[in-house]
Amino acid sequence: MPAGIARQLVAAALDGDTAVTLRNVYSCPLSGALTAMGSQSRTFPKGLRKLIDLRDRTCRTPWCDAPIRHHDHILSRRNKGATTAHNGAGLCAACNYAKEGDGWTARPVRRHGRTHLFDLGTPTGHHYRSAAPRLPSAARRSEIEAILIAHLRAS
Repeated sequence: MPAGIARQLVAAALDGDTAVTLRNVYSCPLSGALTAMGSQSRTFPKGLRKLIDLRDRTCRTPWCDAPIRHHDHILSRRNKGATTAHNGAGLCAACNYAKEGDGWTARPVRRHGRTHLFDLGTPTGHHYRSAAPRLPSAARRSEIEAILIAHLRAS
């Protein structure tokens, strides 16, 4: 598709109230048949956004408990950051914008099977670790529940 037409389509879509996703689609120059599509998305799909909301609950910047407003790439897309749960964090708008300022750094920390963690560096050179909150533990069984369960297992 010629670039001019693509720009017009994107501009028209941005004027509406609809969410817009832009993907690279490749075609054969001889036949015009579609041959491939870019699989890297810049926005978090709905299911992944929900997972991040459930995992993070509030803004992940240390000492900020504001509601999540942005689903952010910890390692930015321009630095080859993937759109994944490992590289995603729920942030409030103010913290997301501040993180993009000069001197700020962020990187996910890989810890297989453990709580999600990322490192946040400030312009002053300080580094802070942001760990996702622990999942709520199961409620303790009452004495009566324990007796009933024991009777059910015995029968």
